Amino acid sequence: MRKRYVSFSLAAGSYCISVDNVMQILRRENLIQVPKAPPFVEGVLNLRGDILPVIDLRARLEVAPGDATGRPPGDTRKRRIIITRVGDRSYGLDVDEVREIVEIDDDGITTDAATMLGVRPDFVLGIARRDESVYVMLDLARVFASSRDVSPTLPGQA
Repeated sequence: MRKRYVSFSLAAGSYCISVDNVMQILRRENLIQVPKAPPFVEGVLNLRGDILPVIDLRARLEVAPGDATGRPPGDTRKRRIIITRVGDRSYGLDVDEVREIVEIDDDGITTDAATMLGVRPDFVLGIARRDESVYVMLDLARVFASSRDVSPTLPGQA
């Protein structure tokens, strides 16, 4: 069975998440810093009155850092925040570049992700092949699994 995924780049890798989890894609702007947030929480975003935590996916997945800001040197105009929904919660994912929508057959996915070096296997659903491309398929439920780590408490909230 063929399913659709949003593909994006992070460091030197290609990743994808199910289209079903993606609500929209935004330019990276207007992030609000949150004191004492975990290192992988970039800040929060006010999206039409909803406050969403924005996750630095590089830090969360523990992939290779770029320059001193944690990003690759060069053009940062391609950086995007992918607004995702998992269960009843929405989150933003800060990625280097959103590439395209890809269709991947189930038989093109291998679940033997534990052998991938440099990627946390507990956040990976599998490795997908499509034509000559290879994508790391993320398990968003696990990426966001610990709500106390991912959702910082804002001033005035208990």
